[in-house]
Amino acid sequence: MPFCRAAAAAFLGLLLTASPMWSQDAPLTVVLKPGQTAADVQQVLDLAARTGRPLTVQVETATTTTGAAAHPATSASDTTSGTATATSADTMQMTPEMEAANMGMASWERFSDASSQVFTTAIAGLQALSTMVGMTTTHLDAEGIANGRIAMVALLSLLAGGAAALSVRLLFAQLLRHSHLRARHIAGKFRRFFKRLVGDLLSIAIFLGVARWVLLTMLADTTAAFQVCQAAIAFTLILLVYMAVGRFLFRPDESGETLFAISNPQWHFHMLTAYGVITALFGETMRLWNWLGLGRASLDGWFLIGGTLLTLLKLTWFWGGRAGIRAAFKGSSPGPVRRVIGNLLPDFYVVSAIFIWFFGSVIIGSPDSARWSFAAGSTQVILLLLPVFALGAHHVVDEFARHWETTHGAGLWSSVLASLRVVCSGAVWIGGLHLITALWWPLMTSGGDIATGWILWLERLSFAVVASWAVYTLVWKYAETIAPPQTVMLPGQEDEQADKKQTSRLTTALPVIRNLVLGAVLAVGSLIVLSSLGINVAPLLAGFGVLGLALSFGSQALVKDVVSGIFFIVDDAFRIGEYIDTGKLQGTVEQITVRSVRLRHHNGPIHTIPFGQISSVTNFSRDWGTIKFQLRFERDSDAEIIRRAAKKVGLGMLEDPEFGPQFLIPLKMQGIQDITETAMIVRFKFTCLPGNPGILKREAMTRLLAACKAAGVQLASNAVTVRSNGANSVDIEAAAAGTPPPLTSIAV
Repeated sequence: MPFCRAAAAAFLGLLLTASPMWSQDAPLTVVLKPGQTAADVQQVLDLAARTGRPLTVQVETATTTTGAAAHPATSASDTTSGTATATSADTMQMTPEMEAANMGMASWERFSDASSQVFTTAIAGLQALSTMVGMTTTHLDAEGIANGRIAMVALLSLLAGGAAALSVRLLFAQLLRHSHLRARHIAGKFRRFFKRLVGDLLSIAIFLGVARWVLLTMLADTTAAFQVCQAAIAFTLILLVYMAVGRFLFRPDESGETLFAISNPQWHFHMLTAYGVITALFGETMRLWNWLGLGRASLDGWFLIGGTLLTLLKLTWFWGGRAGIRAAFKGSSPGPVRRVIGNLLPDFYVVSAIFIWFFGSVIIGSPDSARWSFAAGSTQVILLLLPVFALGAHHVVDEFARHWETTHGAGLWSSVLASLRVVCSGAVWIGGLHLITALWWPLMTSGGDIATGWILWLERLSFAVVASWAVYTLVWKYAETIAPPQTVMLPGQEDEQADKKQTSRLTTALPVIRNLVLGAVLAVGSLIVLSSLGINVAPLLAGFGVLGLALSFGSQALVKDVVSGIFFIVDDAFRIGEYIDTGKLQGTVEQITVRSVRLRHHNGPIHTIPFGQISSVTNFSRDWGTIKFQLRFERDSDAEIIRRAAKKVGLGMLEDPEFGPQFLIPLKMQGIQDITETAMIVRFKFTCLPGNPGILKREAMTRLLAACKAAGVQLASNAVTVRSNGANSVDIEAAAAGTPPPLTSIAV
């Protein structure tokens, strides 16, 4: 991966440039010959000073050669003035390319010397191991305690402690299984695993107490046999602690679930157990080493071997389980920040493991190597635990938030709990950075403040980011709680959602207010972050003020849209979900921004209209609405029958549980609107709440037609009656008899 290649390149550069840390630095000699100018001399001395090595400057004259030792920071300027006057002949000059080549060769020599020193230290540690075994045997022989008795005491202590721990563990499991007590502040899956962890730690504490009591009753604490048996107990204790942590993180419970949804949890459990074995073995060996009073060089060598084995194990762990680590950290629905961190986390672990091993190898043999090694190892452990604790805190608070929202409903406290997830997980990261700073700061001298300065800077930056993110989450979640986002309905869903409620004024204005508040939070948070980086924000504020003034003069149309939108929102001219007409365009309001309003036409198209282009608004969805429609009946229909049928239908719809609550005035016949050649036009009307007038109208027409048909009233047809006056015998006889001629219907 590109990140790994870049990290490897940076690590190689660190190897070649970390000259002050090597214990064997050969001095660099620069010979200045007559004929060199002051500029050339200064350039050569600057290049040599950048190596950080002890510098010796020799000035060669026509008769004698003088040498003077100088330090990189002081001798360069002192020697330059004396050399500028000692020029008499043209000689061969050293070019910058030659100096760079010399520095490269010197860096390679330092790297070779350091590698040889590391190898020699490791060999010394292996050789001293046999010495430690021999000295331990000598002490045991001097005490007159047989090896068999020592093994029996150690085995008896382990068995007694193990039996007591197993009994306590089984008893604790039974109590948890039959107990009805619930941890009120720890819920769900985390609660189950936390109970199991408490049981494991309690059994380990019982193991330690019983095993040490048996050991103290059988051996004196000043003997070498006691130290050997104590090392065996401590080794088992450390291993059990690592296994308890591994069970808490990676072992499934009775339901088959693990605390973290990570692929191949057995792999990670075995890797953590192996880590505990190596740590316990080398830790107890070095403790016994100190008790025997062996040399510091051999102890450093043994520590180097243990650190190398741990580094190889960590590289195998992080690289072999990189896919599971990424998936576990990202989760099911990660955000962009969490996705980026999850993808880089395994590579970061690999690079940090290599760097810590290299750093521990460099300081081997120094007076404070033990403290430096402890700080390096503790830093690796903190880096391993930080993501676990951060994710655990996030999941626990998230479970509280979801439980509260399910029990009490969404509101202010559910929003506070949602923002508390960010605060808790961020506090874990900031606390880890603070621990790392506390570990390294006492070891740094005045020249090492730069090395820990970036950690302090990162701590301040993280605090600013976490605080801004928490406020952002609180505002966003609370805005969604008060005014949930409106979903766009597909065709046909309007009919299904007959109980659609009218939106409030706050629901309409809150998205705009939310965006403004979030913009302000982001702006203030960005200024805080920049201030934590050491950047002066006063010129930035002045520059943004001038930029805003220029935009206000140059973009007057934008200013007009924003100001008009503010007054439209203040006047409550329309709300989300209302059907409005702006004069040229009409539709349902779907979204309101600072500058424009988005309308959805009933045929589907979306209209985005800037507020500055809206001169007037007609709102069809405010307070109430009267729906009028008309039907065509036969000319000879009885209007009274139609009125009674309409009244009956109106009363029936009022009693309907689905449609009744939406009526303000029931359906009734308004009267005869018109009489044409073929029909009598009757108008009907009703008044209802806004939202679904079309559904009520369609239902009213359906019931009204059925009621009129049942009452014998028919709708008008398009048939035209024509009277024929033809001269035939039938017509004449009919006319004589005084009867009208037969009617002939002609369909038009």
